[in-house]
Amino acid sequence: MTLKTLKKTAFLLLTVVVVMVLLAVYFYLMPLKTPAVKAVDNDLFILNIHVVDVENERIRMNQNVVITAGLIEHIDAALRPQDFRAHQLIDGSEKYLMPGLWDMHTHSLKISSYIHHPLFIRYGVTSVRDMSGCLDQDDSYWACPDDRRRWSQQAAAGQGVSPAYHRQSSYQTNGGNEVPAGFTEYFHLKTSDDAEKMVDFYAQQGVDFIKTYSELSTEQFSWLAKASAEKGMQLAGHKPLKVSLKQALDSDMTSLEHGRLFAFECYQDIAAFRNLEDPISAYNADKIRDIINHQDPQKCAQLMQTMANSPTAWVPTLTTLKMSAQSSGIDLENQAHLKYIPTLVKTLIWQPDLHRASNGLDKQGRFVHQDYYELIETHIKQARTNNIKILVGTDNIDTLVYSGLSVHQELQNLVDAGMPTAKALKAATLWPAQFSDVDAITGSAEAGKRADLVILNDNPLENIKNTQTIEAVLFNGHLYDHQALMALDHYTTEMASSIHLNTKLLVQMLMSPLMRVQLAD
Repeated sequence: MTLKTLKKTAFLLLTVVVVMVLLAVYFYLMPLKTPAVKAVDNDLFILNIHVVDVENERIRMNQNVVITAGLIEHIDAALRPQDFRAHQLIDGSEKYLMPGLWDMHTHSLKISSYIHHPLFIRYGVTSVRDMSGCLDQDDSYWACPDDRRRWSQQAAAGQGVSPAYHRQSSYQTNGGNEVPAGFTEYFHLKTSDDAEKMVDFYAQQGVDFIKTYSELSTEQFSWLAKASAEKGMQLAGHKPLKVSLKQALDSDMTSLEHGRLFAFECYQDIAAFRNLEDPISAYNADKIRDIINHQDPQKCAQLMQTMANSPTAWVPTLTTLKMSAQSSGIDLENQAHLKYIPTLVKTLIWQPDLHRASNGLDKQGRFVHQDYYELIETHIKQARTNNIKILVGTDNIDTLVYSGLSVHQELQNLVDAGMPTAKALKAATLWPAQFSDVDAITGSAEAGKRADLVILNDNPLENIKNTQTIEAVLFNGHLYDHQALMALDHYTTEMASSIHLNTKLLVQMLMSPLMRVQLAD
């Protein structure tokens, strides 16, 4: 190749790079189109509908429901439509009205308005608890508390599509390794004074709880627990690996996340595992097999009772474990709902994650994740027998988790694990509202509460699958009828394959110092 040809090739390559960079900048700066879906804002009279009474686990047959100014004004079979002529009449005959669903473990991104929120509403999820946040700088990728408050306010006013974010989380607190260079030093939690300063910062930001993560030391956890209690803040999240369940409960953690909780705690050699310098690095397929094979039933029963006697809830997010259990035989491209997931996410995150999980073989070549999932199903059943409060959460944005839809999948997972249908429905409606201290305004279909409701074609107490027979959704009284819900479905599908959205998402990810630390880990 001549020097002239080399220069020409180099010039062409440079031109391509410059054009790509310019396109990336253009797509990043240009705003994305929002859903062209307008909810109905009229006051409503729903005639002759069966109301799902989640608190008493029964159906109130053939009720008339009046919704005025976003609130449930009356539920009474004797009411007459002619007495509410200003209200839009909806025929609810042979249909069911249940409270809107909750997802108690989500992660919101700056881009959630375009790929997550429409699906939450489309699938009847009107409230979420987000388990992520920011440090003391705004982030290009992760949503911060102010973002979530703005989304909630806009949706409540009918000016945007979003579930309600009732409680605000800190960024994950993991002992310091999650903190990028250039952030305030106290986030590294090197002293008890750091913990006090960090908790004080989050309190001033209007955050409700500190999100704990797996690699906190027992000392750091103790500092956080003390500082949080003094500020009236709460702890919720992963139980750190080096922290015992008793210590977590004694520290009044409000919730413990993920299904592995009792698999670890009931493990006969948990003390030795905790004492390893880096337990996470030792957590491989052989360790999972050992955990499965060496459970201590007596210890497990005692721990279950201890947790049942505490106010702490368990959010098992079985959807995440089921992904690993199914990974060895799954064809990602044939997943029915893959259309909802951005191309970038499918390619860079989901496909590698499934590949890693599918290689979960112990020394004997046996796949461990399905056996692990079955162990955790037994823990779900034992937990309900012991009256441990279980809440529905999906770990939204994780692999094979679909916004909104996976709440219904998690309900099915819990029922399949032995949880009664009525209790599972409570775990996605009334109990999350009680946990979040908003049950006076939402969480059940009762007069005086917000009209966060779902109209179904079939009875969800008869079969949990019927929560998916959605005809309409109401958020703070704003009605999304079937046509509007299908429009949200179509919008999300369109956005997921959009070059504009995928480019914007990639640039946001690369610009985020928080994500760069995570990707380098």
